Parts: sequence; C-alpha cells; structure tokens
Amino acid sequence: MEFGILGPVEVHDRGRLLPSGSGRERLVLATLLVNAERLTPTELLVARLWDRPPDSAKAQLHNLISNLRRRFRGADASLIETRPAGYTLRLGPHRLDLATFRGLAERGRAAAATGDHTVAVALLDQALSLWRGPALADVADALAGEVRATLHQERLAAAEIKLDAALALGDYDAALRDVEPLVADNPYAERLYSRQMLALAGVGRRAEALTVYRRAHRRFFDDLGVEPGPALRTTQRRILRGDPLGTAIATAVRPVPRQLPPAAPLTGRGQLLDRVVRELEGTAPVVLLVGPGGVGKSALAVSAGHGLTAVFSNGQLYADLRGSHDQPADPYRILERFLRALGVDSGQMPTDPEERVTLYRSHLADGRTLVVLDDAGDEPQVRPLLPGAGGVVVTSRRQLGALLTAVRVEVPALPTEEAVRLLAKGAGAARVAAEPEAAREIVRLCGGLPLAVCIAAARLAPRPDATLDEFRRRLAAHRGRLDELTVGDLDVRASIALSCDALPADARRLLQRLGSFATADWPEWVAQALLDVTPAQTRKLVDELTDVHLVEPLGLDIVGQRRYRLHELVAEYARERHASDETPVEWARALERALTGWLALAGEADMLLGDPAGECDEGVAPPPDSGVHAVRASPLDWFETERAGLVVAVDHASRSELPDIAGALALRLSAFFWHRCYADDWEQVLHQAISCVRASGSDPLLARLLDGLFKAHLHRDRYAQLPEIAAEHLAVAGRLGDPERHVVALRNSGLAALHAGRAREAFDRLEQAVTEARGPAVADGLLCDCLDTLGFALWEVGDAATAVPLLEEAVALDGAPGRSLRTALHRYHYGLALTDIGKLDDAERALGAALRTSQEVRDDLGTAYVEQAMADVDIRQGRWSDAAARLDRALVAHQKLGRPDGLAETLRALADLAAAEGRWAEALIPLRRALDVWRGTGSQPQIVRVLARLDRISAAAGDEAAAATYRAERRSVLAALNLDEASMRVPPFLTDDGPERSMPSDDR
Repeated sequence: MEFGILGPVEVHDRGRLLPSGSGRERLVLATLLVNAERLTPTELLVARLWDRPPDSAKAQLHNLISNLRRRFRGADASLIETRPAGYTLRLGPHRLDLATFRGLAERGRAAAATGDHTVAVALLDQALSLWRGPALADVADALAGEVRATLHQERLAAAEIKLDAALALGDYDAALRDVEPLVADNPYAERLYSRQMLALAGVGRRAEALTVYRRAHRRFFDDLGVEPGPALRTTQRRILRGDPLGTAIATAVRPVPRQLPPAAPLTGRGQLLDRVVRELEGTAPVVLLVGPGGVGKSALAVSAGHGLTAVFSNGQLYADLRGSHDQPADPYRILERFLRALGVDSGQMPTDPEERVTLYRSHLADGRTLVVLDDAGDEPQVRPLLPGAGGVVVTSRRQLGALLTAVRVEVPALPTEEAVRLLAKGAGAARVAAEPEAAREIVRLCGGLPLAVCIAAARLAPRPDATLDEFRRRLAAHRGRLDELTVGDLDVRASIALSCDALPADARRLLQRLGSFATADWPEWVAQALLDVTPAQTRKLVDELTDVHLVEPLGLDIVGQRRYRLHELVAEYARERHASDETPVEWARALERALTGWLALAGEADMLLGDPAGECDEGVAPPPDSGVHAVRASPLDWFETERAGLVVAVDHASRSELPDIAGALALRLSAFFWHRCYADDWEQVLHQAISCVRASGSDPLLARLLDGLFKAHLHRDRYAQLPEIAAEHLAVAGRLGDPERHVVALRNSGLAALHAGRAREAFDRLEQAVTEARGPAVADGLLCDCLDTLGFALWEVGDAATAVPLLEEAVALDGAPGRSLRTALHRYHYGLALTDIGKLDDAERALGAALRTSQEVRDDLGTAYVEQAMADVDIRQGRWSDAAARLDRALVAHQKLGRPDGLAETLRALADLAAAEGRWAEALIPLRRALDVWRGTGSQPQIVRVLARLDRISAAAGDEAAAATYRAERRSVLAALNLDEASMRVPPFLTDDGPERSMPSDDR
C-alpha cells in the first residue's frame, strides 16, 4: 500500500484508491503514520480527537481503530498493533510519502552541509514535489491543526535549505521564484525576508531588496511591536554598503552541524525512546535522562537525536561534558566549539563568557537545532549550554534537581520481559522460549543491566547443549555470578583480580572493608577509620584504588568532602574476598572504629543544631578531622549528605550487637530527622536501636530511645500509639531512679493523655513534671522544656493567660549555647500565647526572634510554623495582605514537608483571614479541609476548635442548618473531653466580646 498525508489523506493499494474513512478516522490514521514504527499513546490520540474527552473516549477510539483495520484487512491485517499503552502502525513493505519526503530532505541537508549544493537542490526539489497541498488537507483544522503545523515546519525547513543552496550556487532567479510564495505564506518568518533580499540583490534589484526590508520592518513593528532581528539588519547593512553578494550570502546561510556519534542498536528501550522523541517533538525544552553508569543513557540520547533530524532541521550539536570524570568539560569551551560549528569564525568569537552565551542563544533562537549534552556533572555546567529554544537532551548520573524546566526521564535497568528479549537475541529465541522461567531468573540475577545480560547471552550462545536452567543455577550459586558473567576477554572477576593483586596489602584490605561496610558513596574519612591510618596514608591508598578504577572519585560534595564510590561488581568481589581474607576479630575492630566515627560526627552536628537528645555518647573518641570541618561548615548539609550512610550505620551497629553505638547514633539523628521530616528514617533507626538496646538490658539508653520514639510518633500525629510508648517509658524511668529520666517520662505521659482527650490526667502529669524539674538534681534545660510543654498544653486548651508566665519563664531560662532550635521553639510557643491574650506587639517580637533563629539554622519546618503564627498576628492587626503572603509560604512548606498538623493550622489561618475580611463562604473551604486533616490524626482538641469556627462562619454565611450541626458536634466533643468553651481559641473577630480566657473546666 501507498499512504499519503502530504495533502489530502490517501491510501492506494496496487493503484486502487481505498476509502480512508471519516474525518476522525483519517486523523487517527495520519497520527499513526506520523509515528510509524513507534508507539502512539492512547492519551495522545484522545487529546487529538477531543478538546474535552467524553467518558467513552477510549471506547470510541477503539471503534475508530477497528474501522481502520477492517478497511485495510485485505491488504495487511497486521498493519495496526495494539500495545499496552497505545497503538503502533507497522509500515513494513508499505510506502508513506512523509517517510520518502524525510529521507530525501535529509539527504539534501547532508549534501548542503558538505557544500554539494547542486545535489542538494535536486534532492530537496524532489522532496518538496511530494507535497500535494497542506498536510491532512481533508481533515478539519479543529482535529488536525497541531499535526499539520508540525509537518508544515518540516516542509518549510526543507524549502529554506533549498533556497540557501540555490543562493550559494548563484541561481538567484530560482531562489526568487521559490521565496516569494514562502514569504506570502509565512509573513513573520524573518529569515525568509533575508533570503528574498539576497535573491533580489542577486538579480540586480537592490532597491527592491531594501524595500523588502522596509516592508518587513513595518510589518514586525506594526503587528508585533518589535524591531527586526540582527540577522535581517545585517543583510540590509551589507546590501546598503554594496558588499560582495557572496559575503552576504555566506553570512546569512549558516552551516548545518551534524555532530551526533553513530547510533548504537537499542534493545528494550522502545517506549523510552518514543517518550524522549515525543517530548522533544512537543513542548519540552529540555529532556534529562538520569540513571546509573552503563545503563544506556548516552545510547538513548544519540538514538533519539538521529530520529529527530527532520524536526531539528538546523542540525544537532553534541558534547561529552565528562561530568562523572575528575575534570568535567568547561561549558564555555564547549560553547566555543558549538559556535564554530554554527559558522562563527575566530574573529567574531567573544572572549567574555556571558557574551559567548548570548551569541550562542541568538544563533539557536529559531528553535530548530537539537543539543545533546552527554554525561553532565551538575547544573552550573549545563545552564550556559541551554539555548532557550529548540530541543536539549541532557544525560547525567545525577538527578540535577535544579534544572526546573527539564522533563526528567529515569533510565532504569531493563524490565524483565525486555531483558529476556535481549537474552533471546544472543542466546537464541527457541532456547529462551523453551525455558521461560529460567530465562527470567537469569536476567533477574543479572540485575536487568543490559551489559550483564549480553555477557550471559554470549556465554550461552556457543553451547546449544547447555540448558538455561543449568546456567541459572550456576549464576545463583555462592559467588556464582562473578564466576559465570565472563566471556572471552570480558571477565569481571579476572579484571578486578588483576588490579587487586597488584595492590599493596593495605590498599587491598581497604578495598575489601569498603565492600563490606560502605554505602553507595562515602567520604574519605570512612576509609581512614576502616584502616586506622593517617589522612596522608588514606589519600595515598584511595588514590591507588582510584588509579586502577576500583574506586570512582565523585569530587567534592556540598560540604566540601571528597567522595568516592565502588562499582557494584567491584563491591561484590571485595565482599567475597573480605569474607575469606579477614578474621572476625579484625573486622569487628575496624567496624567499631568506623561506626564510632559516624557517631562522633553526628554528635558534633547534633550539638550545633541544638541537641534535643541531650548528652548520650560520653566518652566517644573525637571525630575525624576531615569530617569535623564539613560538619562545622554546615551541620544540616552534612546530615543531608550523609543521611543514607548514617541510617546504614545504625543498622550495622544493631546487627553487630553494639547497643551503645546503635542507641546513641539513633538519638543523634533525631533532631535532623525531625526538622527535615524524614519520619520513616527516624522511626526505622529508633526501632532498630530499641531492639538492640532492649536485648542488652541497658535501661538508661532505653529510656532515652523511648523518649525519641515518643517524639517521632508525636511528630507524625500518631496519637494512638503515644500512651503505650509513654507507659513503657515511665516504667523504665521508674526502675532507673534517675530524677531527670523520670521528669521526661512524666512529661511524655502528660502529652499522651492530652492528645487522648484526658485533660485532668494530662495536667496532673505535666505539673508534676515541672515540680520535679525544679529539684536540685535536674538541669535548667530540662526545667525549661517542661515549663514550655506545660505552657503550650495550657494554651492548647484555651488557657493562654495561665500559659504566658510559664512560657515567659521558659524563654528566660533558655539561654544556654547550642540550643538554638529549642530557643526558636520556645519563643514560638510564647508568641502564640501572647497573641491569644491580645499582647500583639509582644507576640510579634517573640515570633520575630523565633523566625530569625529558624531561618539562620535553615529550619524549614520551624520557619513555616512561625510564619503561620505571625500571620495570625497580622490578621488581628488588619494587615491582611501580609498575612496572605505569610500563609502562602507556610502552605507550600507544609505541603512539601508532609506535615498534617502544620497544613491544618495553615488552612485554619486562611479561613480566619477570609472571615476577617468578611468572605464567609470562602472561609468555609479551607476550614472543611482542616477538619478532614484533624479527623485523620484523631486530635480531639483540634477538631473542636475547627468545629467552633465552622459553627460561627456557617451562621455568618447564612447556613444556619450547617451551623447547628457543627454546634451540636462541638458541644458533644467538649463534654467528652471535659473542656469548656475557652478551649476553642476563637479569634476576637468571631466572638461578641473578644478573646475568651477562662481555664479548662476540670480542676486538674
């Protein structure tokens, strides 16, 4: 069959015109043809067919596909394949005018790029003759407009290259004949005016050429409000000066770079390739391919680039940025190379980096050049190379999260079925089909990595008598993977062994210990601790491992530490050698040194953050010097960088039965996990440490860990688990007879009772904790915390007047250095209570101090809470725009950090703001959302406060029925909690007589 879409949609079979169906059927067929041999997603077809897809869209699409299949069944029953995510049209032996056009156009472009302009004109003329009118001419614009516009750009690009070739040949008459209708059809294509002027000048009509410039200038200025660009102005100046026409043409007609390396065959990457191509054909300016080394990112990027030569008709630029190497490429040197490829000679090359970027972006402003940036190291390296128009593919082993406009595409290991297909390619399809389960297990043991699967296939290929199951069993055996994943000179273990055997003994020992201990990447001091050598010796040993590619250097991390990593197969080799070469006693000493290093550094960082865990690791050896500098430079950044390693360290310590290290390290991580909302990590390390410490019988450490677990559950609003944890904590503290531990346990017991709605019990425990904390055996810091807890609890039940002196005393006591996070927290609580008793100026000062401290230590969570509290002050003082801005920032932060209580309180404040402005109906929307959040946490005191507002605001909005419902529920909850109306903390503008300040009804 012969398919035609470059004009009306036509299908011919052996000279006979076949009916192509309705307008929708023709559009579906054309879309499949444009994407021939590639997946066309169902979502794309639906979007093309309907602006607002009906519920039956997919069913209707299925019917359209069925109709097309029936029409062409006689010629090719398998023309359209159904795929899981859409459909693929297989052209096979059939012909498509678009494919023929693209092939001829690409050959013409290639000829023009090499200076063979005569051949270029002939090929492009042949390509353009295939057009029978606008693409999809018989499909309505409403359906086919987007596809038609894309194909029109391809036609226009081919026509422009033909024009350039004709001008280069001096065939000005032909160029003029071709360019005039193009200008008429594309009145805002500035580059066409430039070519028309050159053609007119070439036939001796320079005055008319300058008239064209004036007409273009008027059109652009009158219609668009802009001046013509520099290229058109340059053409005008050259014609005015009477420059030789060849010089003007050489300036206007730039080379078309084709810098992509040859495309390697891809296996199992069809959908990924389709997606990359689809994104670049659409509106995505940057596609970022991320994944581990060797997974095939570069091959995918290059293949996508080769498939898009028609779309990016002005060429492809390629650079290996070497971001994973020790010396990444300088982006400004890359810019120089790119500009030379675009025709900028040495005399025009800017020396200033910013001017170079500007010129580069000007050259690529037409949006028809593809830039492939391979192996990017970081965002600053990439940004100067982003053109601002056209398409960009970036590959990187890192996430490059600050490239905000990039469409991120993860390049993972091969899915099982695709890895099996790759195995079948090399080992034989019949063998794989005969043993499907063994094949699936082989690719699983290869980790789905294409390289490993190819080696497995190469091992099997010359041995047709061997079964896949036999190979699977050998691969799965102890140390079997490295034994079997070798073919020819590709022998992983032999390669590693050759390097390792040549190492000095200490370097070999370091490699083995790193394989057994280190996480995915690690700072240099870890190597020092594992061997107990000097920093200089460590550097020498690590350099030896790096030189033979057993360790990969990653450069400096964000806190200035040198980082390294082991390749996965190297790590496996190191682990198996370590198990046989080192005694358990030697390994235990090395492990304890490394874990102690983690603990010492975590303790240093925790102290700088505020040390909410208190002293828990007395007697630990001083931290490694190289790590200390990083910690002191930025403790939060250090924690963030080493987060994964610290979690693994707690696991190592727990499994190695080192309870003191496991417990102390879990406690030292608590403040960081709290303020960064890494709740899963926090609970994991605490549970592991508690199990280890329970087995050891160390009650002092167990008491601290139970306090940490209580805070972790409180932090996640998991109130139901608090009483059980508090009860065990109180029992352990009772056994210890330690006054401070008992005070902490009492405080937690009171908080658990408060959140369970048992106010009398809660205040009994909290007041007892304060009383005991005033004793001589308890440090002022703990008294400060207990006063703050009691004051905050009183504020929560509406007794702000009683809370204020307690919170004021806590703030006064909290002057010890190193308590900045808690200092901010105490001032925040103090400000809340001052707000409720109407001392708004004092509240603003306290909250302002809390905000400054939170921002100084980069406590995003604390900053969000304080912003929300300051918004409450703004609302009461009528600064509504200030309040709105603060609440917007708080809302974004709480959503990002996943804090339900913070989100609910911010929604409540947004409702207060709307109510204060008299927008009653609008106020109900965030308030209902807040109620849903608090119902999810089970916090009864918070639920009753939202119900109180819903009661008043619903009534103000005129919905008395809803108000009555909320009122009834509120009274029921208050009665169950034994609290009075004061606990609702309703702001003055929602009451008749100002803020209520009575105490809770129970006598505590």
